Amino acid sequence: MQRYKNLFIDLDDTVYDFSAASEESFRETYELLQYSRFFDSFEQYLSIYKPHNLELWRIYGEGKITKEELNKRRYSYPLECVGIHDQELADTFCREALSRIPTKGPLMPGATELLEYLRPKYRMFILSNGFKELQSRKMHSAGIDKYFDGLILSEDIGVNKPNRELYDHALQKTGSTLEESLMIGDMFETDIAGAANIGMEQIYYNPKGKQGHPFVPTYEVKHLLEIKEIL
Repeated sequence: MQRYKNLFIDLDDTVYDFSAASEESFRETYELLQYSRFFDSFEQYLSIYKPHNLELWRIYGEGKITKEELNKRRYSYPLECVGIHDQELADTFCREALSRIPTKGPLMPGATELLEYLRPKYRMFILSNGFKELQSRKMHSAGIDKYFDGLILSEDIGVNKPNRELYDHALQKTGSTLEESLMIGDMFETDIAGAANIGMEQIYYNPKGKQGHPFVPTYEVKHLLEIKEIL
């Protein structure tokens, strides 16, 4: 007898290769706006942007800043670090980069084969903290929207993973029971801890072999195709 019926799957860097799509889009925008005037290289820009962006997303996930503040601060910060205080330029970079990302379609290794395998067996839903105006477009560009029964976003209710309220909402909206549902994601602090907090079992997709987490997830894989051995 099949144990699970409903799969809640994170999108970015679990199925969709957001890191590759965003880096390509950022490089195009960097060149378009001639950021070489301010930075030694594109790599220098990314080395400033990335850690600060991660910290801002953590704060955003805790509900301490708004989406608008997140975008304003993460794009202005690299410029400020090299002595450029130009919010209009930072806002332009934001608009240009975000308009490009959903036109890219890279997937994580094994994603298409896994989705083809899972689709006949389960109801599948994307559960994401990503922005509403981007997620559905990214899925369409990558050709994976056909595999999913729905898209559930934190923006729908104003609460982010790992808050249990979002998981409650996901179960209610999809008519799913906790016992028959499973979360799949690459972010331990949001996807895995959030599901565990509500008592939902999880598959932690951990391609980089990160360690030091506060508890052992239900399952852990390094490659998406390992999930076929579980489900």
